[in-house]
Amino acid sequence: MLFLYSCKKDNETIEAAPESTEAPATVTVTAPVSKPASTTPTLIAEFLAKKKEVQLKLASLSAEEANDLYDSYKKENDSIMRQLEHNEQNILEHYYKYYSDDRGNPKAAPDSIAKKEALLKSAGIEFWEIGEGMVEIRTVANFYLSLFKGHVTKDYEDFIALLAKDDENLYSADAGIAISFNAVGKRVLNWEKFINKHPYSRLTPQAIDFYRMYQYGFLLGEDNTPTIEVTDNSIYPENLKEFATFTAANPSSPTTALIKIVTETKGTKDEITNAVAKEQDKLIAKLIADTTPDYR
Repeated sequence: MLFLYSCKKDNETIEAAPESTEAPATVTVTAPVSKPASTTPTLIAEFLAKKKEVQLKLASLSAEEANDLYDSYKKENDSIMRQLEHNEQNILEHYYKYYSDDRGNPKAAPDSIAKKEALLKSAGIEFWEIGEGMVEIRTVANFYLSLFKGHVTKDYEDFIALLAKDDENLYSADAGIAISFNAVGKRVLNWEKFINKHPYSRLTPQAIDFYRMYQYGFLLGEDNTPTIEVTDNSIYPENLKEFATFTAANPSSPTTALIKIVTETKGTKDEITNAVAKEQDKLIAKLIADTTPDYR
C-alpha cells in the first residue's frame, strides 16, 4: 500500500482508516473428544451381550445368512481380543511370573490375576501360550463351533469344526513343531479332504493356506524340529517311518507325491525345499480341478 500511495500526486492526501472500537472476534478451538477405552469388565459384558444377540439371530437366519454373520462376528470378536490384550498387557508380559515360581514350577496366581482369568473364562475367553514367552488372549477352541453348528452351510461347518480341532493344541512354538509328526500328518489329510470336498467354497483359500502350512511342516519340519539332517541331508529315521506310514495309507494323496520328492531328491535341504514348493502349487490346482464339487 505504501508503494502505491507513493506513486500518486504530491498534493494528494491520504486519510487514515478510523480505528475500530470493537474487540477482535475470539475464535474458540474445540479439541476432539476421544472415546475412553473400555475396561475389561465392560468389554466382557459387551462380548456376552453380542453372543446372546447372535444366538437369537441364528434361530431365524438362512444358512447363507448365518455364514455372513459368522464372518462379521468373528472379525468383531478378533478386534475385542486385541482390545483385551491392550487392557491386560501387564498380565501378558508377566504371565509366567504370576503362574510359575523361580524354578518354573506352576503356582497359584495372585487373587487379582486369578479373578481376571475367571472373568475371561466366564465368557469363553482364555490366556493362550504361544511360545517364546508370549501369551495372547483368544476365544476357547470350540467357541464358534458350539454357536454355529447346525446353522451354517456344510462347508462353513466343516471349516469351523477343523479350526476348533486344530486349536485344541498349539501347532508351533519356539521355531519348532509342538505336536507329533503323526498329528501333523492328520491335519494335512483333514484340510486336504476339505479342499477336495469344498473346492469352490469362499473359505477354500484359507483352507489352502492351512493345508500348505501343515504339509510343509510334515515334510520339512521347522528350524528346531527338522526332518532333514543338515550335515548330510539325510532324513531322520522317525520321519522316514511317518512318511512310509502316510504313503501306505494314502497312496493317491498329493502329499504322497511330495513325500517322494523329499525322499528321492538329491541335494541340500534348500534344494529339496525349492523342489517341494515348485510342485505344491501344481498339486493343489490339480486337487481342485479333479474334484466334482458337492456345492458351488
